[in-house]
Amino acid sequence: MGLCPCCKEYGDVWEVVFRSLNDRRGVMCFECDTVWDSIADAPDPAYSDFETLMKEHGFVADWKLATKLRQVSQTPPEASSPTSS
Repeated sequence: MGLCPCCKEYGDVWEVVFRSLNDRRGVMCFECDTVWDSIADAPDPAYSDFETLMKEHGFVADWKLATKLRQVSQTPPEASSPTSS
């Protein structure tokens, strides 16, 4: 399961397509509603949430506008560090 860099929760982090935004792709955490551009880049401090993103483009935040493409898998930071014996 993916780890959201904002809420630090595992699970509902997905690559999505926003049909109302000319099929714009992004990444979204369905726990905290954070939206960012790429799985390669964590959101910067100016990240947006789903509702704000939709409002900025003149749409009402409707979950039907975000289509899940695939669940994002990331290694938790604590699992990627070798442990000392």
